[in-house]
Amino acid sequence: MGAEVLEAVNLVLPDGLFIPDIVVVEAAAAAGNPITYDADDVLLVVEIVSPSSSGRRTDRLLKPPYYAEAGIEHLWRLESEPVPTLAVGELRDGHYVERTVAEAGRTTPIEKPFPLEVDPAALVAPRA
Repeated sequence: MGAEVLEAVNLVLPDGLFIPDIVVVEAAAAAGNPITYDADDVLLVVEIVSPSSSGRRTDRLLKPPYYAEAGIEHLWRLESEPVPTLAVGELRDGHYVERTVAEAGRTTPIEKPFPLEVDPAALVAPRA
């Protein structure tokens, strides 16, 4: 199964249209419509936590239940402050459970939805 990594595309959920920061979709779905996807096509959603207080609340608390209700199995949350971290969540009993928290400066293996190793510091631009 191939996959495509996309940013800022339309994601159709039962409660409306969302625009996640990053989605990973099945390659066949990406070949069909490059702008709008159904939750069934999504392998992973990644939210990059906004630095504003309202954005943090939205990314951490408000969006995950909608993704869970749509049955999206994997949700990752990239935090930049106080240090870069990547919270790797998996859908269990209708909500996301953090399986792993990858910390800056350390390469962390992640097995699902596909195997990779990541250091969150490499995902966040250094501060000036």
